[in-house]
Amino acid sequence: MITKNELLSGVKDRRVVALFAFTALCIAWMLVQKEMGVPTFMGGIIVVAAATIFWKNDNVKIAGLLCIVFLSLFSAYHNGLRFGIDFSGGVRIPILLEKPVDQIAMDEMVQIIKTRSAAFGLAEVRVRPVGDSEIYVEVPQSNPQLVNDVERILSSQGVYQGIVDGKTAVSGDDILSGTISRLPTSSLGGADWGVSFTITASANENFARVVKGKANYPLYMFLDRPSNAIVVIKSSDLLATLNGSVVRVTQAEALAIASKALKLEGDDIRIFVEDNLNAQNLSFWNVTIERNKTKAVVSNETAPALKDALREAGFVLVEKPPEEMQPVYSLAALGSSQNTLNMWKAVGLLSSPRLSPDVTVGVQSPSYSITGSVLETGNAGLLEADRNAREVESILKGGALPVRITLGSATTVPAPLGAEFLRASVIGAAMALGAIALMLALRYRTLKLLLPVVLISLAEIIILVAVLGSFTIDLAGMAGIIAAIGVSVDAQIVVTDEMLKKSADGAHKKLEKAFSIIMTNVTVAIIAMVPLLLFSGLVEIIGFATSSILGSLLGVFISRPAYGAIVGRLFDK
Repeated sequence: MITKNELLSGVKDRRVVALFAFTALCIAWMLVQKEMGVPTFMGGIIVVAAATIFWKNDNVKIAGLLCIVFLSLFSAYHNGLRFGIDFSGGVRIPILLEKPVDQIAMDEMVQIIKTRSAAFGLAEVRVRPVGDSEIYVEVPQSNPQLVNDVERILSSQGVYQGIVDGKTAVSGDDILSGTISRLPTSSLGGADWGVSFTITASANENFARVVKGKANYPLYMFLDRPSNAIVVIKSSDLLATLNGSVVRVTQAEALAIASKALKLEGDDIRIFVEDNLNAQNLSFWNVTIERNKTKAVVSNETAPALKDALREAGFVLVEKPPEEMQPVYSLAALGSSQNTLNMWKAVGLLSSPRLSPDVTVGVQSPSYSITGSVLETGNAGLLEADRNAREVESILKGGALPVRITLGSATTVPAPLGAEFLRASVIGAAMALGAIALMLALRYRTLKLLLPVVLISLAEIIILVAVLGSFTIDLAGMAGIIAAIGVSVDAQIVVTDEMLKKSADGAHKKLEKAFSIIMTNVTVAIIAMVPLLLFSGLVEIIGFATSSILGSLLGVFISRPAYGAIVGRLFDK
């Protein structure tokens, strides 16, 4: 076993002292800044792991593992663990389809929603069809922000249109899905967020034809622009974002700017000012109303009498929150032709960048981007910009839904078997450790080899549970943790068997040979899991793939070296 002198020499090592001091500092910071608990925990693990790898010393390897275990235990206690739907219940968001669909269309919609969720970075979202006109989406209730994010990405049908001078220049069907990615800050050109993509060759020809001779025209970029619709807006909402502008614009001028952005051949969106309408005598000139099909986009705060009158006239009401009803303008000067509508969430207008002269001469350019701005500033603005970029990216990657949808009211889904699932998972992990201990006892018949293997495996479980629990632990993730126990023990058996071989090689050489075998196994395991994590689009297996990859990386860089350091000393005796 490790002697008292070896233990004292390890404690006196300045690098070991530095690791424990840094760990204590991280714990203290988590106590002071509770909201920074998870980032501090993750950052602490990364720093300690990097130091352990950089400082190639047995004392440091063992100390590094201990420090990460201490950090993990404290994080689990202080920050808590987040469990998924199977363990803690969740929130169900019903999606109502505009019309019943066949099985092929339903499967397509389910897959699109899963792809959007995975592209947005949502680890646990369950999607299942109910009949032929409804889909249930369930998310863990432990994360309220997750519910908001899911509602945002699901509220869009996903139909993208780029319109120039009333003509469609590019659409979502033209985009090559594998080319969609967020733009780095250096490429935004003054915008707050952006998503780039490449379009097909035929779409390139159409774009070049539509924009030819349209230098400095705005390219109005819409996501889910309502078709066969009108907008009924309060005068105060129409002018809300102009109140602080140095350019004074009248209601008529604001209407003209907004109306210009909503023109599209065969499907103009007419704008009506609510203040000028009489609910008792509605008259919509040049508007053909298809009963129960023509939409009227209105504010939640629109007068009830006017809403009733619109319904009686045959409109389908699309109600929006007041802040989404307020168009955001880009003004150059009073009466300037450069005045445009920059963003209007109520009608899906994301942004309206102007076409540079070099793209309007008929020359094709396959790469394009969607950019946009946010009204918030500071950290709130950065978070909103990142959320907008991820939202648009995930919607474009998922593609457009075959039919329009509406979201129902979210309801809580209890987890009557949650405690039982959690108990079964813990029992399964304990039984795995017990079986491992029994097998090793029969194989090696010595306590000095049995204890390190069991303790190292227990340390890996603690670390993996703390790391995954900082985000979400679902059944798939728990299965991955249990599987990681077996992988860990397999690697430790490789090390032990190499050390037990009778050969002229010293302990150092034997460890090198063992670690070359382990590294090969880990590389193969990670290569097998990465496609599942990045390209499968199946949110049900992301937890398993994530925990398997984390377990492999943790083992090869932290726990296996620590075990090697312990066993190396045992066999030097």
